[in-house]
Amino acid sequence: MVVWIRGDGLHKEARRWAAEHVRRLEERYGITPKLAVLLLNDDSVELETQRRYVSLKAKDVKEVGGEVEVYELYREPPEVREAAALRLIERLNNADDVTGVLIQKPLPPYINEAKLFERLSPMKDVDGLTPENKKRLVAGFDLNRDVLPCTPAGILELFRQYGVEVRGADVTVVGKGTLVGFPLAVMLMQMDATVTVLHALSKDRLYYVRNADVVISAVGRPPELYSDNPWRLTGDMVKEGAVVVGVGGKVDPATKKWYFDVDENSVAQRASYLTPNIGGVGLATRARLIKNLILTTYMIATQTTSPRLLTL
Repeated sequence: MVVWIRGDGLHKEARRWAAEHVRRLEERYGITPKLAVLLLNDDSVELETQRRYVSLKAKDVKEVGGEVEVYELYREPPEVREAAALRLIERLNNADDVTGVLIQKPLPPYINEAKLFERLSPMKDVDGLTPENKKRLVAGFDLNRDVLPCTPAGILELFRQYGVEVRGADVTVVGKGTLVGFPLAVMLMQMDATVTVLHALSKDRLYYVRNADVVISAVGRPPELYSDNPWRLTGDMVKEGAVVVGVGGKVDPATKKWYFDVDENSVAQRASYLTPNIGGVGLATRARLIKNLILTTYMIATQTTSPRLLTL
């Protein structure tokens, strides 16, 4: 029988921990965590999905005593949107009341992602995606103390909680995005997993999925919404006893219905461990974002350049 890997425990503990540290930050430093969120993608599916995600993230931050401000840059004309984002990031870098900045991904194709994250202060980067934070990730990460990409870190925390061992395991990551697939692959390799990363041009994708001990699907192109390179992981594609993690999900803007990477009903018949589409990785991601915001707030309050130098 499949064991469901649920994120509610991590999420509950993260909120409890964060609420306590919000009080400490206010008492010791007179500072309140404040998250600034930038929305840039005006694609109808992406925008509807990102709005859902951001509303949940904002709810978490507010519930633990923090503040949130959302900037709807997708309303700017495409030809000036990148320049507007760069100006805003510079302003947020210098804003004393802003302690964390989230650039919601994926970005539209005409936005230069590298430029935005190069402009963002590493001390306010709650997703761990600035060049400086990427260097730290590649050099060797600390799951407990570093500001890490939220979804990869959340997945690894779920593995730790449920006793899923990746050392020596064959792990297939479907999707090479800079938000999930790429950083997760780097982290798994540091944990001595044998990692295969698949993407739209990979040959024999089914072979690598079917032979993996652990499959992590981070594509976000459900057949219901995409005709170009659609993806859905079904039970017949994984081996008996595999650990399966579903990351990708999108909202149909017309029906407001979610569609996911993983067909959990069929995969549950073969997997040993499986994340539910609702209540799994999403909650773990939100838990990590709360933690990252607290860490960046401490760095701002103490003018510390690395969370490893903090004494919490």
